[in-house]
Amino acid sequence: MQRGKIIYPKKRGLSQEQKELAARGSYSVILVVVALFLIRPLMVSQILNRAEAYSAFGLFEDSKRQCNKVLLIDGNNSRAWCQLGHIYRAEGDLHMALEAYRRATEADPTNKPANYELAMMHLREGRHQEAITYFEQVRALGPDQNERLQQDGFSYHKSALGALIGCYEKVGDPDKARFTREELRVFYPDTICLDQTQTQNSPSPED
Repeated sequence: MQRGKIIYPKKRGLSQEQKELAARGSYSVILVVVALFLIRPLMVSQILNRAEAYSAFGLFEDSKRQCNKVLLIDGNNSRAWCQLGHIYRAEGDLHMALEAYRRATEADPTNKPANYELAMMHLREGRHQEAITYFEQVRALGPDQNERLQQDGFSYHKSALGALIGCYEKVGDPDKARFTREELRVFYPDTICLDQTQTQNSPSPED
């Protein structure tokens, strides 16, 4: 050996067995990620079902905890925000309810219950123009599905049309009020149009 010459050990490549182990480990990680992605919607749905059940029995704090679990998984879950809105409204915290419903509609503009509840909250405060915005969104989403009507008989679409008539009269737009009244008769021929005061006092489906 020559003086001053450093001999480094040769690098040995991975054996075939080591390569196979590494590959299996990578596949396992991928499978876990895919499985979590696939079961997440089911898991979220089950948690929200639990939240709604707690709320139905008046266990609002338990219901909130379930909603917050969902929002940790998916911060833009419209159903969770809407459920929180129902809870805050039932507790009398209208400011928090308004914010929760607003977040629900931002996350999903097609969330009919959230749009309806926002409209009703604005209507009860006399903010007719703001109420019109959300009632019109419910209107645009069309009649409620039969499954929804079979649950409690309440129709967001029908109620929104009735409310819009009064709102348009209040903001001085009789043509839109008349058109909406005709639309209500077409969709719901047996309906007696309610006046503004009756509409404001109409209960929400969760009441």
